[in-house]
Amino acid sequence: MLPLVLGLVGAGIDFSRGFAASMALTSATRNGAEAAAYEALTLTEAQTIARAVACTEAQSLPGFVAGGGGDVETCTNPVVTVAYVRDATAPGANTRYPLVTVTVTTEMDFGLAVPWPLLPDNTWTLGSTQEFAILQGR
Repeated sequence: MLPLVLGLVGAGIDFSRGFAASMALTSATRNGAEAAAYEALTLTEAQTIARAVACTEAQSLPGFVAGGGGDVETCTNPVVTVAYVRDATAPGANTRYPLVTVTVTTEMDFGLAVPWPLLPDNTWTLGSTQEFAILQGR
């Protein structure tokens, strides 16, 4: 009976930690997309801004890996990918106020507290995709 109870407690702990981490990663992804849409003028700028925001907000999650030299803003886990579209012909947009759409996708290997025998590397892969569109400059 005790092993069953301990297994259920361990599952509850890992599930709740994973759920909280998933919500934090989703928030970091959304905030990265929003910041990039407001500020970026190119795909390169959008990638830099979105990665910096997402990595900074995700740094307290289990499994976070900072970039080279311990730089938080260039993390390697979570993996951050960015798509950037600037459209001056969209409804309501023009060359002065283009519609900018940024889509940010994050994936993170989340370390579990309990070593489950059927999970490889004792990790879950958490992920989120968020899109933000704005008439830039307004």
